[in-house]
Amino acid sequence: MELITVAHLAKIFGLKGEIHAFSLTDFPEERFKKGKVFLLQNPKTLETQEVTLTQFRAKGDSLVLKFKEFNSAEEASAIQGFDLTLKKEDAPLKEGYYRLSDLKGCKALDEEGNLLGEVVEVTSYAPTKNLRIKKENGKCFYCPFIDEFVKDVNIEAKTLVIHVMEGLL
Repeated sequence: MELITVAHLAKIFGLKGEIHAFSLTDFPEERFKKGKVFLLQNPKTLETQEVTLTQFRAKGDSLVLKFKEFNSAEEASAIQGFDLTLKKEDAPLKEGYYRLSDLKGCKALDEEGNLLGEVVEVTSYAPTKNLRIKKENGKCFYCPFIDEFVKDVNIEAKTLVIHVMEGLL
């Protein structure tokens, strides 16, 4: 069973068991609906616990979530730092969209079609995401996952085209 992380739980909010969360999905209105069942995942042990969403609202650049299973600040504090996940089949994507995890294993090509390497990791450091690409010689380089560098992504063919600027490689 493959899990998709849709939010990262941060600090508690108030006294009734609500918790701040940072959305990791482009579709929060579709993913976070009252009554929806999620899996909380402890990032250290990878253990999961089923929870049911009872409230959802946006607050600035984050979300405030409330789960049926947590009714006090003390209870909610136990899940700070956890990831909120869904089974991949319970989180379908709209046509033309893909997940960042789908980029892993893609062949990175330059604009002339020459092989640069293979995507081995997608890192998510603010303010952008980066692709770690392993060259045939075993060395790696990082490429910002932005339009100036990544010109085309073809998930079906498992390829992406990168505009190589001076200093990238």
